[in-house]
Parts: sequence; structure tokens; C-alpha cells
Amino acid sequence: MQKQLSSVSQHWLRLSLIKKRSPAFWLALLAHFELTIEQLFSLPVRELSQCGLKPNEIALINSPGDEIERIKQWLCQHPLNQIIAMSDAVYPERLKQLDSPPLIIYCHGNAQLLTAPQLAIVGSRKATINGLNTARRLAKELGDAGITVTSGLALGIDGAAHQGAYPTSGRTVAILGGGLGCIYPRSHQALALSLVEHGGCLVSEFPPWETVKPYHFPRRNRLIAALSSGVLLIEARIKSGSMITANLAADMGIDVFATPGNINNPLSEGPHYLIQQGARLVTSSGDICEELGWVVKDLEREGGNHQQDDDDEPLLKEFTGEPINIDYLVEKTGLSVNRLMPRLVELELQGRIVAVPGGYTRAMGPVGS
Repeated sequence: MQKQLSSVSQHWLRLSLIKKRSPAFWLALLAHFELTIEQLFSLPVRELSQCGLKPNEIALINSPGDEIERIKQWLCQHPLNQIIAMSDAVYPERLKQLDSPPLIIYCHGNAQLLTAPQLAIVGSRKATINGLNTARRLAKELGDAGITVTSGLALGIDGAAHQGAYPTSGRTVAILGGGLGCIYPRSHQALALSLVEHGGCLVSEFPPWETVKPYHFPRRNRLIAALSSGVLLIEARIKSGSMITANLAADMGIDVFATPGNINNPLSEGPHYLIQQGARLVTSSGDICEELGWVVKDLEREGGNHQQDDDDEPLLKEFTGEPINIDYLVEKTGLSVNRLMPRLVELELQGRIVAVPGGYTRAMGPVGS
């Protein structure tokens, strides 16, 4: 990573900015003609043409253009702005397993996290309250154990995972589907700022000014999968981007995990399918750490606050994840509505339960915006 771009890094940067040419194309071209990146940029126009390059591509190779200057300006705008080129020693080795690894990575924040042990958490943008709570809880447990949680900053499960992890020692990495100057969705701009302030990192392979486009998300998803030692799916339909990420991970030999859900919920289709195909069923962060061989702090001891809460307030034992209504609580506790409501209000004011459509649910972690 560097604040001043070396000539070699600028070569990779110029190739990355040439439209309609994938990283795989440039790597194959260099291998086919047995060229280094420096040798490619020293070739005369005629030989570049013989390599199969078009006139406009040759012009971009020979002339840096305004985009390079824009990127240099972006690099100097903030001390946390960084660029990692494929040739840099700090380029993540895990990305090199991709068929088309990014030639350049743009980072804002702690880029050292890219080589830390990471667990990706992905899932539906339209997750249930239970799914969001599960994502926050597992992300917090993993983060407290020193594991970096990686996701895509999307609405739903992605955002909940970042919310749970960013205050922890493990921190969190967000891989974006657009440039670092175009945070998407806009409602997660505060979340993006918070995760960086707490030592996390925003990452993209797109120039800072590049807006999000639908075809960017598969490219983002492959980075999420490749950077991680495992991918955890929490709520997703069979045909979804989150399932694509999980399948990419499986194809790369990366461990896939899934949380079980309500069989009547369409968002359980994806996780249940993966479990049927051999994914590890997960009910706690310990399941993940055991499977991956991570030696971490005592998660049961660290996560024992709920048991203490339950002993302090027996009513909390009735809240198991799904929203529950007043009638259910009246039946289970034997308390009248008049006696029950003040206790629920008190628990809500303490931040231990949350009012949601359909009743109340357990507060499982921070609920940042």
C-alpha cells in the first residue's frame, strides 16, 4: 500500500482503467507474450498492436490521461486513502486464487485487515428481525474473538453484520460495489464512517468516482468470498446474490456455513439448500471457529451476558428470536396485561427488548443506521 504511486503501480493502474478489458485479459496477455508489466509499457506502438491491442487501448497505455491525476488527488485527500497494486508485497494472497484478480485495490481505513483471518457474513437485503439479530450477534461474537467480519455494506444482513462487528477488536471490512467516493446505499454512509473510525476498512476495485451498477455486484461478491476463510449465509432466497457468493466460495474450496430458519419463510430456502448440500449448520460462532480451527477466546464466557440477564429478569427467557406478541406472553407467564405491560416498557427502556411489527423481540446488538 502506498501514498506515492511507483511507476509499476501506475502501470497496473492504467491497465485497470481500460474499459472492457478484464484483469484476466491483461494477465493472460503478459503470460502469453512472456512480458513483465514494465516490458509491456516499454513496447512501441507497432508491437503493442501485434499483441492484439486496439488503437484506443494503446493510446491509454502510452498516455496517463486525466483519470490517473484524479486518482493521485484522491490518494492525497485523506491519510486513510490507500492503493494496493497487484505487484505490492501487501496485496492479499487470497485474491490471487481468483481467475481474474483485481489489478488495483482502493482502500479507506485499516488495509492490514485484508490479510487478517476473515469470516464473510452475507444474506438478504429484506431480512427478518430474527435474521438481523442473528447477524449482529454472530458478528459481535466473532469480532470479540478477534475475527474480522467481512461483508458488502448492503441493506439487511450485510449492514447488521457490520453493525455487530465494528465496535469489536476484530473490526470489519466492507467490500463495495462502487467507488469509495460513492457509498451505496446512501443510508449506510454513517455506518461506513463508523466502521472506519473504529479501525475497519472500506475496499473497492473501482475508481473512487465510479457509481454502483448492477454488473458490479458479482465482481464485489467474488472479492468477499476470496478474502474470507469461510462464508456464512443468514437468510436468502435460492436465486440471490448472497447464494452466488456462497457458491463462489464453495467453488474455491472455501468453507460455507448457514443458519437454519423457519421452513415457512422463503428466506430460509437458501440456507436450507446449502445445508442439504453439505454446508455446516451454524447456531453459534463457536461452530464456525471449531470448523476453521481458530483458537479464540472463550466465546461462551464472553457471550454469557444473556444468561445473566435471564436470571435477573425471567421474562427475557420467553424471547428466543422471533417476534412474540402480548397474548403469547400472557399465556406463557400467567400475568395479566396490566401487570405485563409496565415490565415490557421497562425492558424496552433498558434496551433489552425492541418493539417490532407483531410484538417484541430480544435486542441482540447495536442497531446503527
